[in-house]
Amino acid sequence: MSRFYSLSFLILANITLCGCGQGSPADPYGQGTTPADFSQLKLSKTVNDPRVKNELDRLEAEKSLPSQIAESYRDQTDETSGEPIFKFLRGTDAETVNQALADSAHWWNPKSPGRDLLVSAQGQDFLGAWDVQRKAGRNILLQPKARFPVDLESGILADPSWTSTIHCLARAELLEAASQARLNNMSEAVTAIAYALAYADQLTEVPTLPARNTAAAIREETLLTMRALLRHPQFSAGQLRTLETVIKQTMQRWPKDTELWKADRASGLHFLEMIRAGHLASLLTREEYEAMMASGEFAKLSSSISRNLTTDQAFYLDAMKDVVASAEKPYYQRAEGLAAISDALNIAQMTPQYPTVSGDFLLSGMHAQHASFSKDRSRMTIWLAAVQAANGHLPDEMPLLDFSGKPVAIQEEANQVIASFEGIPGDLPDLVIPKFGTDQR
Repeated sequence: MSRFYSLSFLILANITLCGCGQGSPADPYGQGTTPADFSQLKLSKTVNDPRVKNELDRLEAEKSLPSQIAESYRDQTDETSGEPIFKFLRGTDAETVNQALADSAHWWNPKSPGRDLLVSAQGQDFLGAWDVQRKAGRNILLQPKARFPVDLESGILADPSWTSTIHCLARAELLEAASQARLNNMSEAVTAIAYALAYADQLTEVPTLPARNTAAAIREETLLTMRALLRHPQFSAGQLRTLETVIKQTMQRWPKDTELWKADRASGLHFLEMIRAGHLASLLTREEYEAMMASGEFAKLSSSISRNLTTDQAFYLDAMKDVVASAEKPYYQRAEGLAAISDALNIAQMTPQYPTVSGDFLLSGMHAQHASFSKDRSRMTIWLAAVQAANGHLPDEMPLLDFSGKPVAIQEEANQVIASFEGIPGDLPDLVIPKFGTDQR
């Protein structure tokens, strides 16, 4: 369902949803319905087709329906943390946050690595603007079992902008690391790096795609900044050992992907329920809706979806059953199954039975998301193995990369360790980590 998370505006009139016309005559939700109400799946539960009914019964038994997924998240998080976290994350205007992210993104552009931060005053205005929140965020957001405002019952209509605030806080920590490095305070710089990674760790445990995508972006930017620290003349053996500990903790906290894709399936069911209730328009951006109305495509899309909705939902449930079942496997073992789903959609596209909602909305981009998350994990695996090698803790067997299934490639030299990212998308340069003598602290 990644297609929608980057969209800036969803057509939602205050609290009451605007539907197709006046809404479905069979709509059991009525006026004043909120997005969260559709998590009840009142209409989907009336479908008698065994392909849908049997799978929904199975999901209910394993507590994987939307409302059950939301309840599970609440059970696994600390209720007392929810309100202060909500107030803290909503304390900055969303437009201000988005502008701050846009204005600062170039500092971590892979084409001009983060080392620039260590030799210039870039980002000092950003750091100054976010410094109060940065210091407060360490205590408020990084507590165990923190409850973030995910609103799982609202599916795709949940507001994910809070993840952008955390992204800004992580960038502020990276700028703090650069600022401390310029003052030769390397231990303080590494501490700030650790806090940035801690934000990513927290987000990785939240079962939504916006949270996981933000976590991956934070880690990518953190690793660029870490490359710069490794080249600093005052960087020492003690700081390298600290980095090993920090990266190892990240890998130990990394959850299996099963809960993430269960939650994404729940969001897909919420999406289908809204369509059944006649609220397709509420699931499009304003720009999409206006363009489709002007061209007449909206009526065609509505007709295409309504003709085939039960078969469409059956296809989605069957595909997601396979996705969730394979989620504990590394990506290189999942890739064939993900490709098979794409192939089935491509074949169906030439037939009247094409599942429009599944193919054009819910499953669009899913394979790419799996690959992106695998790249994120594989990158961290390489970093951990390389730092361990430089610290003299080379594992007996090199770990296999989640993306390719190949072992991490490490080249040890007298004064440094070189790790390769070959086979990982992104054309990442080799990682060079210095070795330190035993007399260095």
